[in-house]
Amino acid sequence: MASLDWNKTKTIFIIVFLILNSFLYVLYFNRYNEVQELQVLGETSIEERLQADNISYESTPENILKESYISGNIRMYSSKDMKQMDNQTYDISGITKLLSTFNDPVLIGNLEVPGVLKEFVNRHVYNGTSYELFDVDVDAKKAVFFQVVNNRQIFFNQNAMLTLYWNDDNEAYKYEQTSFEELEIFEQTENLLSDERAVEVLYQRNLLKPNSTITMTSLGYSTLVQLTETQVFAPTWRVRVELQDGLKEDYFVNAVEGKIIEFNKESEEIEED
Repeated sequence: MASLDWNKTKTIFIIVFLILNSFLYVLYFNRYNEVQELQVLGETSIEERLQADNISYESTPENILKESYISGNIRMYSSKDMKQMDNQTYDISGITKLLSTFNDPVLIGNLEVPGVLKEFVNRHVYNGTSYELFDVDVDAKKAVFFQVVNNRQIFFNQNAMLTLYWNDDNEAYKYEQTSFEELEIFEQTENLLSDERAVEVLYQRNLLKPNSTITMTSLGYSTLVQLTETQVFAPTWRVRVELQDGLKEDYFVNAVEGKIIEFNKESEEIEED
């Protein structure tokens, strides 16, 4: 009787052992396949991965290996220190924002012609040459410009923006302006990620949608440190993407640390991811 119980117990142990072995083998096999897939993914270039998702990359890379941080002080406007522009009435809001109204609205020209808005700003806006066009909202009849330093835009900083407004006849009637002054370029330079690497960061975070086109990459600056009146700016990649339905999206990547920057468009605050 004892022998029969032992044989039965032994059979149960063997069955359990075989089941456990099978389970461990399946676990090992699945893990092995995962590792192999990761290795293959790592060996696949970003160009091949973009191509697999039908993401076109039409931008012209900027061969920039090093760049410096920049600092600047928020400008405090004073009417006595400003050069008066013809046909304009100035008002200053909170010391740091200049409001200008055209006494007689001024014709901008054909907004569909590239460069028309920039040319207008250069001629008719106080310190207009210090800004570059970022976005045009035809429906709202306004254009947003960002201040430039070292020939590069400072992205989404409320202290470095110009907004131009026009009427139904394409006549500008006012603008609002903020800016930094005493801008300084740090002596120490930093190694930069390539724009291709910035695209790869966005792809790895699943931010680039299939069947889209990367139409442009450009280097600018974003706020790194914000003090009371002084701010420090870090080199930042802007990646513009056109979706399959024609909509356009902009993404920003810290060009030194590789962090994705999400701007709060309602304020100058940013979040790094």
